[in-house]
Amino acid sequence: MRANGALQVLGFLLSLARGSEVGNSQAVCPGTLNGLSVTGDAENQYQTLYKLYERCEVVMGNLEIVLTGHNADLSFLQWIREVTGYVLVAMNEFSALPLPNLRVVRGTQVYDGKFAIFVMLNYNTNSSHALRQLRFTQLTGQFLMIPSRPAPQPTCDRCLFDDDPRLLPLSTPFNVPTTLTTTV
Repeated sequence: MRANGALQVLGFLLSLARGSEVGNSQAVCPGTLNGLSVTGDAENQYQTLYKLYERCEVVMGNLEIVLTGHNADLSFLQWIREVTGYVLVAMNEFSALPLPNLRVVRGTQVYDGKFAIFVMLNYNTNSSHALRQLRFTQLTGQFLMIPSRPAPQPTCDRCLFDDDPRLLPLSTPFNVPTTLTTTV
């Protein structure tokens, strides 16, 4: 009887260590603090993103998606639920950013001293490649800053643009759009 109980306890502890259904673990990964600085080309940036955030659920720090090409498969980002710092999306050419499970951007660090979410210059002037959709379907409570020119003008009822005098301070709640679409 005693050996059977010890085996059950051992089995339980092993399942916790493996992260099985008994233990409710979540994948935590480090954020970055590079801002607009990049090393290498778009392919190198993509590989770095993939290594950092594949199956990641919680980003401890900043989620910086910078200089990623138009062919990049960013579906691996779909698992991210929380970012403790800021989200920076800049100088990319992909058409959609799939963060459907992102629920919280805590903003413990902010970009440029004031932004928890900052999206800018996501287009290629020599082609039609541009960011057209932000798939933040679960995210509420923060505002979104989108550059209004020279990028294609997005169609969005609940967006504020960088030249809009109504741009709210970070502490003011504002619902972000579930998708952002642009026309080129």
